[in-house]
Amino acid sequence: MRFLALFKPSLTGPLTLAWGAALWLGLLCNWPLWQRMINLPDLAGRQGWLFIAVFAGIVTALSGALLSLLAWRALLKPVLTIVLLSAAALAHFMGSYGIVVDPTMVVNIMQTNAREAADLLSLRLAVSLLLLAGLPLLWLWRRRPLQDTTWARRLGLNLLGFVVGITLTVALAFSSFAELASTMRNETSLRYMINPLNLYWSLGVVAVESQATPAGPPEVIGADARLAARPVGSQPPLLMLVIGETARAANFALDGYGRPTNPELAKLPAVLSFQNVSSCGTSTAASLPCMFSPLGRAAYGGQKSHQENLLDVLQRAGLAVLWLDNQSGCK
Repeated sequence: MRFLALFKPSLTGPLTLAWGAALWLGLLCNWPLWQRMINLPDLAGRQGWLFIAVFAGIVTALSGALLSLLAWRALLKPVLTIVLLSAAALAHFMGSYGIVVDPTMVVNIMQTNAREAADLLSLRLAVSLLLLAGLPLLWLWRRRPLQDTTWARRLGLNLLGFVVGITLTVALAFSSFAELASTMRNETSLRYMINPLNLYWSLGVVAVESQATPAGPPEVIGADARLAARPVGSQPPLLMLVIGETARAANFALDGYGRPTNPELAKLPAVLSFQNVSSCGTSTAASLPCMFSPLGRAAYGGQKSHQENLLDVLQRAGLAVLWLDNQSGCK
């Protein structure tokens, strides 16, 4: 009986609050994930709804397991503040813009300047922060100092909470293993919508990758590039590339759109609009470097070694390369 009393949790203790936060995160802060899964054709019908419920249980149990390790009296409130605020913000951006939070997106977030960030501030973001983070945090910080006990008992309770969470996660995963494997295989982006685990996992990946060092100098390409001979007294060649933000080709008048969306370009003679093109990614950090690479989308994403790009070739050929940007660097 003394052994069982050691692991009896308090209703107002850190572990209980940690699991309450896990339930809030799993059910409410992940509404973009549940919305996305509900709209998947493969998950239509009663069986699909049952799997979504199981998946919600997996997300909640895994969140509870991880928060259990942080359920210490002095640590829990600050941790839950950070977790709930980040989860509320991510829920807004994933739900409003249809994005996923993977390592590439985290790189974009870290490289965003103040002006770009200010453009994302909105009333909907404030409402999301108030409802998904403000309300539970107001309740949490109004509580009296959390009840606690000896460090040994707290450690035992936290480890028990972690084990229970992992056990529930594994049990639920095996209960719908076929559906889980099929969904994760066909809809790989779902794993980067599990809020806020996607953020902290991606931050870890970015931190590890940032410490990696190149195995050697970049692989040389276009080693024989040379400028063509020009007549004496003629002007040197000038190549100017203007790289802008992403825009839908279907909304350009040059591509047949009915409204005059590019009136200034329409005034210029011999403007070419290349239509059979695609981006290497949905973020600047992924698409811009790939744009200057000869590898193409599939090969660029899977390359194992660093390689020179168009700018290196142009400079080797004899052009003085100058890069100017008005945002957050050349990537």
